[in-house]
Amino acid sequence: MEESEPLLFSRETSFSSRSSEESKSYGTTSRSPRKSQSAKRTRTPVDNSGRKPSLDIVGLSYSVKERPGHWWNGSCFKPAKKKGVLHNLSLSFNTGELTGLVGSSGSGKTSLLDVISGRATGNASGVVSYKHEQCTRELMQEKASYVLQADRLLPTLTARETLTFMAYLKLPGKYKAKDIDRKVDTVLHDMGLSKVADSRIGGAVIRGVSGGERRRITIAIQLLKDPDIILLDEPTTGLDALTARNLVSRMADLAHQGKLVIMSIHQPRSDIVCLLDKVTLMTIGQLAFFGRPDELVPYFSDIGYPCPKNENPCDIYVDVVSVDRRTPSRERTTLQRAKKICNEFANSDMQSDLLKNITKGLSYHFEESLTPEPPDSPSWIRTFHTLLVRMNVHLYRDRGAFLMRIMQTLLSVPFVVIFLGHIKYNQESIQDRLGITYLALNIPHFMGIASGISNFPVLQNMMYRECHDGLYSIATFLLAYYVHAVPYTIISVGIYAPAFYWICGLNSDFYAFGSFTLIEVILEHFSEMMAVAMLALFYHQQVAYNTTMLIFTTASLVASGLLRPLDNMPVFFQWASYIAITKYATEILVGNEFEHLKLTCSSNGTQCIEHGEEVLELYYPNALKNMSMNFAILGGYIGAIFIFAWMMFKVRRIPTLY
Repeated sequence: MEESEPLLFSRETSFSSRSSEESKSYGTTSRSPRKSQSAKRTRTPVDNSGRKPSLDIVGLSYSVKERPGHWWNGSCFKPAKKKGVLHNLSLSFNTGELTGLVGSSGSGKTSLLDVISGRATGNASGVVSYKHEQCTRELMQEKASYVLQADRLLPTLTARETLTFMAYLKLPGKYKAKDIDRKVDTVLHDMGLSKVADSRIGGAVIRGVSGGERRRITIAIQLLKDPDIILLDEPTTGLDALTARNLVSRMADLAHQGKLVIMSIHQPRSDIVCLLDKVTLMTIGQLAFFGRPDELVPYFSDIGYPCPKNENPCDIYVDVVSVDRRTPSRERTTLQRAKKICNEFANSDMQSDLLKNITKGLSYHFEESLTPEPPDSPSWIRTFHTLLVRMNVHLYRDRGAFLMRIMQTLLSVPFVVIFLGHIKYNQESIQDRLGITYLALNIPHFMGIASGISNFPVLQNMMYRECHDGLYSIATFLLAYYVHAVPYTIISVGIYAPAFYWICGLNSDFYAFGSFTLIEVILEHFSEMMAVAMLALFYHQQVAYNTTMLIFTTASLVASGLLRPLDNMPVFFQWASYIAITKYATEILVGNEFEHLKLTCSSNGTQCIEHGEEVLELYYPNALKNMSMNFAILGGYIGAIFIFAWMMFKVRRIPTLY
């Protein structure tokens, strides 16, 4: 035992010092087997003490970098300061126990869960191990489930549908449909959700299941893969007292069935404290107490903080160790008291016994072992199909969004008809045809942006959570959305294009009409995916909407040549027009409209243009010659926009969710 201790305490992990590839791929790659640093392991720890499997933490410290002040005050030019969040924590969580992380806001509860789960973005040092194996992000994705404080669910799905879709994403590929249905029914029963299994989740406007039931659905999602470790961040937030107690009681039952359950909870009621097997009281990123609930009052009484009669000990001692920041003098006084209490516990017999218990019975021997075989994950096809079906069901259930996505483009036709009417074949119609081409370019832009901004964010929230869990990659999700959007775009344009084209009296050639319809589909789909890319770059929906609109408005002004001929523009704008999809779409549209077009002349002696080709020769001399090449370029843009959206997600990376 003497020889094993140095080995255990010398191990160090830094979640921010991993290779760049591993760090960037977190949450953005499809679920893969946990990787080891070498093909063989030469040192394997074995516990011969008979202890239960445990999650051990020794000497854990965690810090983040933050910039003081706002960017407009120059903070972006100042070096980031290192802020300590957790300080030298040592504790152990055992299988079969429910442990509550208790403390005021800012005490470090969520940060501790983030470090354990591998989601932390700062620097962590010390030992975090499960069954004597260092906790990496891959290991925790395999062994643990993390229930976030916010419920990120699709409001249009029922509880059963939500769990079924998640089961297809989480469970091994060997599970068939009947096995998944059986698993979903079991989880619904265990979480007390059988009576609301076929009720919709609901949202802010349309009423669905209750808040407590929504919380239990979120937890049930994480129980589908039967994890060894369950981490919960403030699961009782927003729940009434009875619902909160019932939820914690179910977590206690799960723990006593052989799970390791850790939950952060803000000042629990006394009856909830009685359900906990261990209480971890935290403040200023340090331990003020770690032990059984019945040890809480005796310990604090011994160090001079007795609990008043008929009071909840947790309420009293959370107040005792909290830092009051209302005034500088209060902050100094309470901070000194909190540090003193943490130092008392660090030097206590309880902490010493804990450290001895962590290292008790450890021995090390050499053993050659290969990397474990990869888990039987669902196939890429099943994952892609599940995402696609879920998106379609969600959109179809939201009748307002569904009808707007199909019909919104058609709503622009009455305005165009009133504004331009049926186009004639006189000299004045040349300007009308150019104007209607400008509208034909911008209407699909606006509608595509509106579809992306209104439909993608709720799916984006789901993607962030599920990519954090390692269920699929960003590329898989984006491809599913890309394919999901195509048929709705085709239907929308299929309804709008005939009305727009034939009522306005454009070129009666059916080939020209087909080209017009195809261009409208490409432009609307391209615009929607551009909005998705901007949503990846800017987390704020309004900023993403404004930026996307600015991009396409600028492109229409600069690259179309409809408001000002390209030859008359500054050289910079002429070169810039080559990167805009608008340039190539405009040449196709005006080429289709003015080719073989015959115009009448008035008798007032003004200059007359009799053929549409003359208009093309004046403004778009290469339109007909480049027709095939322009279609090929538009096809390239359709592929490029998918890559661009994927790159935006890679650049911004998946944010840490709370």
